[in-house]
Amino acid sequence: MLKKVYALFFSIIVSFSNLVWGQTTQFKQDTLPEQSAQRTSLHQWVQQVIDTLTVEEKISQLLFLPVYSTSDHRYVQDIESLAETYSLGGIIFFQGQLQPLKQQIRQLQQASAIPLLIGINAERGLGTTIDSIGSFPQLQTLGAIQELSYLEQAGAAVARQCRDVGVHLNFNPLISVGHDGQGYTANSSFHDQPVRSIQQGLSYMKGMKDYGLIPCFQRIRAEGTAQKSTSSLRGTLLAHLGTIDQVEIPPASTLRPDQTTSIILEQAFQLEGLVFSEPLAEQSNSANIGVTSLQAGNDVLLAPSNVKQTIQEIKRAVTQGTLTEEAIDRKVAKILQLKYQVGLDAPTTLDSTSAEVSPWQHSPRLIKQQLLEQSVTLLRNERNVLPFEVLDTAHFASLTISDSTGETQYFQDYLDHYTYFTHYTVPKTSDRFDYEQTYERLRRYDQVVVAIHEPHLATNRVIPKKTLAFLKFLHEETNVTLVFFGAPSRMARFSQFSTLLCAYENDSVAQKVVPQMLFGALATRGKLPTKIAEGLTAGTGIITQPLQRLRYSFPEEVLIHPDSLSRIDSLAHQAIREEMTPGCQVLVARRGSVIYQKAYGYQTYDSLAPITNQTIYDIASVTKVAATVQAIMLLHSQGSFSLDDRFSYYLPELKNTNKAKITIRDALLHRAGLRSFVPFWLFTTDDDGLKPDLYRYKPEQNFTQPITVGLYGASALKDSVWNWTIQSELRRYRGRLPTWKPTYNYRYSDLGFYMLHRLIEKVTDQPLDEFLAQNIYDPLGLPTLRYRPLCQFSQDDIAPTEEDTHFRNTLIQGTVHDEGAALNGGVAGHAGLFSNANDLAILMQMNLQEGYYGGQQYFPYGTVKMFSKRPYNDSRRGLGWDKPEHFRGGGPTAPEASLSSFGHLGFTGTSVWVDPKYDLIYIFLSNRVHPSARNTKLLTEGIRTKIQSVIYQAMPDYRGR
Repeated sequence: MLKKVYALFFSIIVSFSNLVWGQTTQFKQDTLPEQSAQRTSLHQWVQQVIDTLTVEEKISQLLFLPVYSTSDHRYVQDIESLAETYSLGGIIFFQGQLQPLKQQIRQLQQASAIPLLIGINAERGLGTTIDSIGSFPQLQTLGAIQELSYLEQAGAAVARQCRDVGVHLNFNPLISVGHDGQGYTANSSFHDQPVRSIQQGLSYMKGMKDYGLIPCFQRIRAEGTAQKSTSSLRGTLLAHLGTIDQVEIPPASTLRPDQTTSIILEQAFQLEGLVFSEPLAEQSNSANIGVTSLQAGNDVLLAPSNVKQTIQEIKRAVTQGTLTEEAIDRKVAKILQLKYQVGLDAPTTLDSTSAEVSPWQHSPRLIKQQLLEQSVTLLRNERNVLPFEVLDTAHFASLTISDSTGETQYFQDYLDHYTYFTHYTVPKTSDRFDYEQTYERLRRYDQVVVAIHEPHLATNRVIPKKTLAFLKFLHEETNVTLVFFGAPSRMARFSQFSTLLCAYENDSVAQKVVPQMLFGALATRGKLPTKIAEGLTAGTGIITQPLQRLRYSFPEEVLIHPDSLSRIDSLAHQAIREEMTPGCQVLVARRGSVIYQKAYGYQTYDSLAPITNQTIYDIASVTKVAATVQAIMLLHSQGSFSLDDRFSYYLPELKNTNKAKITIRDALLHRAGLRSFVPFWLFTTDDDGLKPDLYRYKPEQNFTQPITVGLYGASALKDSVWNWTIQSELRRYRGRLPTWKPTYNYRYSDLGFYMLHRLIEKVTDQPLDEFLAQNIYDPLGLPTLRYRPLCQFSQDDIAPTEEDTHFRNTLIQGTVHDEGAALNGGVAGHAGLFSNANDLAILMQMNLQEGYYGGQQYFPYGTVKMFSKRPYNDSRRGLGWDKPEHFRGGGPTAPEASLSSFGHLGFTGTSVWVDPKYDLIYIFLSNRVHPSARNTKLLTEGIRTKIQSVIYQAMPDYRGR
């Protein structure tokens, strides 16, 4: 059966007595400057140019000179002078910086009467040659990708980078073709299976060609060619001419070596192109080397040591008949054809450099990430541990093997995005490392992720024998997932590990992608491009299914211009500069991906402890929706109660009180007639301060309720708060209401959530914090989302709130700011929860996904939608959830937020919003109450809603509320 691969066609016959021109290559519209509707045809333009050239100028078109953008100014001036004097054909750039490169291209084009072809080694994009520009993945990494369309996208991305700075030619062989007398041969750049390697290479080249960059390929010389013949001087590098189509080609077994040429693959694929000589300056026989190289079949003479002398020698050969002018014309025509294809026939294209390396719509960083997402390969999964699904009953650790802590930071950080990890490090080169102690610690974990980080082009031993033996022992004792950040050819010593993953590259993007695959946010799709060991041959790769966990990407992925979000920076810095808050976290997630996550400022105004993405905040009333509403939705869906049930049915102490008829629905809607709040803490003080019979400064028997650090309340305080809640008066209502309305209209109240807290604990027979951790937070993998964070985290990890001068008389840090929640020991239905932005985003993503997350359905479909719906026209509220204002300005959200949005604000300066219409999550966390809750500037300036507006305004698909 014939195999389909991409093949290259060259159907142009150049004859200047009777020119026959084939169809020219068509580039994508966004690759070249707009051409005139009256553009001269290829044939006419080439002929016109040739007719105007002298013999010397024709010969000059065959010369391409090397330039280093790091070269001194005088050298560049010499090259400019040569370009102006001799009308050179092109320039090949090597090494350097971006800005000098762009400037030199512009100057050289201005100096040359005929536009120059500009080439560069851009195998992996401009970053291959130019400093300070990131590179795309290595060719072997691309070889692991199965969908050829991604190879085309990679080639197109390289082309856009190059064309944006004025480069036309990728001066690097992307594929090598030839015949070894038995079957196909190809270089191992993409794949160790030659046909697959060529298939992928041609797709990569097609993406370049479609977007205006001329790719090169390499022709393999036959073994045994007479080294003294002129044919041995013919270069192997060709710039491709023609188009790329899909054709049927015979399998390797049907091809036989041709007696007249060894390049069977070139014939099979019909490859043809502009042939470059080897650098002439490096040839040992320099006498008439230019003439001899042209006679050998080269079209371009690369890097002649003396331009003037080379031109004179070739002109002399034409005069003497050793070379014909017709042969020179044919070569010049091929060069001019290439110039026409890249648009150099039009004066407007002479300066195609732009301010940006690439337009944001084709973001290089996003393309690189997408390529790595397609390439990372799961080689073994014998214990079926990947992706990690169960998080609450497993303990996780990571072990990094590297000589540089800096190169491993991203991997560990993104592991922490999914669950709590304990991190360990083994230096590669240390002989004094305590393997035994580390082994004893790690063997106690259920899952150990081992990451081996290899520098690019590493040649030394991967790891010491001691480290390998240590890993094998650990592998026998517990589940070890080994991730190799490096070339697969160096993985042979790890082939027996039962869970093995190859990431190919060791950079920040790869380290960001792999944790997402380990936890099922992304599927593994790559296939091994080369043999590692027996059982791990080319084509090995396990495809996993995603678990719909939160991913991490860039704004460009959801078509948001990254610059359009820069105003978030401005607003956050304004808030800090004007002392609205000492610091904050901002997170934006859309379509299942976190596209913006930043930390600003410091924990306090003395700028000692910077805010990081791991900083934990007191989220105040966001507790209502992140804790109480979550528990209520779960219990309601399990049939534990009906929303129209009265509290008194479950809490008999409410019978015969003014709260006997209040329903669960009433409390959730804030329509139960309850007071907004009651300052219960005042009941525990007298004129001298805290009542001594209720508080102690260290834990004692019957004084175990933590109020703040160094202050403990009587164990009976929680019951006292509940009794005071029962005894609180209802608010009065005015006038007689129609029977179709509830007894009380809307008024926001904390007291309803005191009651909901009590209900949850009565129904579950379990403390609220334990119930939530067991059923929601721990299964979701949310280590920071919890009450009483000092039980697990250092006080330094937590942003302080108020310098309390009226109740606790101390700085509140790590314990709840809300006084009522503090009296409850830090656990309450209305306040008390702590979190960072990432963990809150995961919880909100689960709600956005209708209760599904990470392979588990927490609530039945429709539950979140029912609770987040606005049931009454006279209030914006849903069941526990806050909602946008419908008909008037202000409110808790940006005016652009859709009416289906739901979320909540927190007194400490927090905000959490979910917008199902736009598949959007917005988190803002701050400690604006530090050092005093009287500071309301964050509220009056509307910083939270202004940032939310920026997000909506950046969305090109925004279509109103």
